[in-house]
Amino acid sequence: MIRVREALRLTPFQEFELQAGGGGLENEITNVTMLDYETDARDYSAFQRGDFILSSLYFAKNDESLILEAFRALAVKGISGFAIKTVYYFTISEPLRRLAEAANIPIFTFHTTSMEDIIIAVNDLMKERDQQVIYGRLLDQLLASPRDGSAAALLSHQLDEGLRPFCAAAYALLRPGFENHPLPSRESARFVPLDERGQHYSLFLYRGGVLLLLSCQSPPEEAAAGLALRAKLQALRMTPQVCRVGIGLPCDTRKELDLCVEQSLFAARTAALWGRDVLSWSQLGSMQYLLPLLRSRTAVAAARLQAESLQGYDRRNSTALWDTLIAYVKNGGDFARTAQALYQHPNTVRYRIRKARQLWGEPEDFEFQARLCVSLCLLEDEGGAP
Repeated sequence: MIRVREALRLTPFQEFELQAGGGGLENEITNVTMLDYETDARDYSAFQRGDFILSSLYFAKNDESLILEAFRALAVKGISGFAIKTVYYFTISEPLRRLAEAANIPIFTFHTTSMEDIIIAVNDLMKERDQQVIYGRLLDQLLASPRDGSAAALLSHQLDEGLRPFCAAAYALLRPGFENHPLPSRESARFVPLDERGQHYSLFLYRGGVLLLLSCQSPPEEAAAGLALRAKLQALRMTPQVCRVGIGLPCDTRKELDLCVEQSLFAARTAALWGRDVLSWSQLGSMQYLLPLLRSRTAVAAARLQAESLQGYDRRNSTALWDTLIAYVKNGGDFARTAQALYQHPNTVRYRIRKARQLWGEPEDFEFQARLCVSLCLLEDEGGAP
């Protein structure tokens, strides 16, 4: 499944000009087809919901009123979009424009692009999306498999037969506000002009981000692998401005690919939590130990219970204990930096943290509990365990 807005990024769509119906750019395309000769009998029964229709309007070259009639019938069908090749008509009528706006069906004009090229490009993208769903399921299985190495060996072969004996992984997670940034295709990872002698790259769209694997014949150094992965992502337009990146430790592909992938996903989410552009697994310190806890329903439930005790107090008293605790943890327990982040006086922050401590029963390990509780809750909100 793809949307009209995504199709517009494809090369054959570059000369498309939107004429009306801009509110329908999020319509889902299920098929691309042509409308020209089959409408002699004014029979539109072959068209389906989600069809993106291309036409030169040959059927209406001698009678412009047939355009509106056809579009009205197709709108009822629930088509996703309508593109006119400017052979007989170069503009659209005002009634057609109003109908497209009301129905939220975008109408485009284009001039020279071959309709066959448009159809091929969209079908290729749809096939790739279908394939990515399959890869996503394989990755889910990889991360859920027992830690005996046998499942990793089998699934790594199914993911990419070209994977080499040693591997490193990077996961790029889009920043808030960049959700519509175009993600690279699997094929594009093979054709970015970088010096890649002895290296093999595999790219997967996974859980809303981009998972990039670098595999080699010999074990790569951690720093060198990280630099190579970041350079490849930047060449694929996954820059620090639009995404945060987590990098896993190099591994034996057949035995530990699941660990490497899991580390990269967790590092990317921690990078988002800490406000960092890039984090490698080795930079996480004690945060590494939170990964098993995210899989524990008991641990996450305990953290949620502690968080809810502060959130409930905030709701009842119009305070901000929970938000203050989050800022306190993110700023390393520094009252001055926390106050600056919240635009509050340091004494206000001290009072709120003291109140949170009281609500938690004055624990001696409050600092540790606060870091654990906030980190688990925020990471769980980001999507749970990898």
